[in-house]
Amino acid sequence: MRKIITTIIAASLALAGTNAFAQNLVAEVGFGLSDTRFDYTLGHVNADLYGGTLGLSYEIPLVEGTVGFAPGIQFGYFTKGNVNIYGYDNISFTETYLAVPLDFNLKFNISEDMKFLVFAGPTLDLGLTSRIKEKNTSMEYDIYSGKLSEYTKYSRFDVLLGGGLGLDVMDAVRFSIRYDYGVINRNGGNLTSGVLKIHRSQLKLGVGFMF
Repeated sequence: MRKIITTIIAASLALAGTNAFAQNLVAEVGFGLSDTRFDYTLGHVNADLYGGTLGLSYEIPLVEGTVGFAPGIQFGYFTKGNVNIYGYDNISFTETYLAVPLDFNLKFNISEDMKFLVFAGPTLDLGLTSRIKEKNTSMEYDIYSGKLSEYTKYSRFDVLLGGGLGLDVMDAVRFSIRYDYGVINRNGGNLTSGVLKIHRSQLKLGVGFMF
């Protein structure tokens, strides 16, 4: 997965450096909700974390002014101070991610200065940290390490599918809303996939600046 992400980023930067593919650089700040759902045979638990993303993408037109391809890279940070999961009550839960969205978009002119945008595509997701800390104690674990419990470790890698809507104003500012759902069961512990399924979804509002 890391090699795939590195290859995609390198290819995108190479395309961005050629004259054959005109593009816009978009720097975006996003704010939203990251929901990780733990489905057990007898019920489920949700960890709803709040935070945002910071990233860059390249707008590469496939059909001038209408259809485009926008590979990018993003860093995500999500946290919440009062979560009840893994048998612990009132813990703080913080996660960080590195993501590579690969979006195809379709644009419609609303006016001379405004364009409506529809976009969709996969996002390759690499979990960097996933830390829980119990309040009023020294207990702190990175769930990716598996040190919390052999049953609660989960995989760093995920593929999210999703899309959203956007509005470009004067080819300078982009407002967007996006939803993504992780299709890979991230259960990496000793519980089988039939007993525990872990999926992450994300809802985000974004503001981007186009260069």
